[in-house]
Amino acid sequence: MKSVPRILPIVGVAVGGVLVVNALAGARALPDLVSGARAFAQEAVAEGAGTGEGAGEGAGGEAAPTGEGVDAAAKSTLPKPVAACAPTAAELAREAGLSPAELQVLQSLGERRGQLDAREQSLETQLALMAAAEAKLDAKVKALNGLKTDIESLMGEAEVRENAEVARMVKVFEGMKPKDSAARMTVLDDSVRLPIAAAMKERALSAMLAAMPPDEAKRLTESLASRFEAARALGKALNATETAAARNIPGPAAPAAKAGG
Repeated sequence: MKSVPRILPIVGVAVGGVLVVNALAGARALPDLVSGARAFAQEAVAEGAGTGEGAGEGAGGEAAPTGEGVDAAAKSTLPKPVAACAPTAAELAREAGLSPAELQVLQSLGERRGQLDAREQSLETQLALMAAAEAKLDAKVKALNGLKTDIESLMGEAEVRENAEVARMVKVFEGMKPKDSAARMTVLDDSVRLPIAAAMKERALSAMLAAMPPDEAKRLTESLASRFEAARALGKALNATETAAARNIPGPAAPAAKAGG
């Protein structure tokens, strides 16, 4: 019985040595255990993604809580943020120290400014259209002035030719005997014979009138004396019309020219 107490310390030392050796062996195998646990977790996640939602359901038909489910549940427990409301115009005016009347005046001024801007834009558009119309009108006036110049040139040429023809006919009638020239002058229209008779020399004209019948000589003489009266009356009427237009007063209508004028 005396040998038992001596053996116990030896057994304790042996058991402690075994425990130390096992602890050292477990510490060396700890990295392998961590790597194995990590690989097992990755395989489990891959299997859960391949099988779909059915693989995560438990025995009672409820889905097993995954990482996303846990996060969603955690988020649902958090208090929801309160939506911030934009301040109204009245609140802003109150913070700026403005009264409701002053705010209404400012709003009215803003609306009036918008209306004025729209009106200004409309006026600019109208001015652009007016400028385009004015340019078009100027082009037409220029074309009409060119046409007027051409017409005046043609009229001048026609007047020169007419004067030349009248001068030639005057020479013809002056070269005739008074009896013959009177007979031909009687049958002519006033528009033809008046310019010829007016351009004839006094001696030839008096001889022709003496050879004409009294009635025809009287009519020709009166026509020669009054051939410029219609032109003078027309000139006076035009002058009166221009004067009345300058004074904004309606002027008299121009009288119609006589056929023999």
